[in-house]
Amino acid sequence: MTIKCCIVDDEPLARSGIEGYVEKIPYLNCSGTFSSAIDLLSELEILNPELLFLDIQMPHLTGLDFVKSLKNPPKVIFTTAYDQYALEGFELDVIDYLMKPISFDRFLKATEKAKLLLKDTRDSFFVKTDKRMEKVRFDDILYIESMQNYVIVNVNNEKLITHTTLKSMTENLPENFIQIHKQYIINKRHIAAIEGNQIVLEGNKLPISRTYREKALNAIMKA
Repeated sequence: MTIKCCIVDDEPLARSGIEGYVEKIPYLNCSGTFSSAIDLLSELEILNPELLFLDIQMPHLTGLDFVKSLKNPPKVIFTTAYDQYALEGFELDVIDYLMKPISFDRFLKATEKAKLLLKDTRDSFFVKTDKRMEKVRFDDILYIESMQNYVIVNVNNEKLITHTTLKSMTENLPENFIQIHKQYIINKRHIAAIEGNQIVLEGNKLPISRTYREKALNAIMKA
């Protein structure tokens, strides 16, 4: 899975340091860095981050007040030089509270907590098709097919074509998605039957390759 995150801090060195940490962690993808919560506010719906690394003491709008102002805020990891806000921060149900200067080891522990929480709560993701960002529920996907430099997401009898790779797509999928072939990833919740070397998904028959057969069948049979 890949977690889309944003960094908000009024100190350039702090932003740069956190951005450097994010680049070292494969499952984090920084969608933007901001010098104030107000700057992020205007971009929040467009970027749709799942996680914020958010400073508390910032001009005009504090990190605490920013989170309180949002109806459905993303998950938050506070990054601050002040410990007096810790209790209030945790009352907002944030993932973690990191004191500056932040070590990479401590940063990694916080992001691992975020990874576990987001893995349990996400039920959809966005697919870019043409000039639109389509929101797709994981449960609605039958299977995903690779086609050269494109991926076809088969969802509710509709085919969404996006310019990406199957490997990149896999990073966003929960555990009920299983690769059965170099070209195919299936949603095991839609499996109707297994016929020899084929998987039947609501009338669609897809091949299981020899390379993926043992691992795929074990994952399919797993409760």
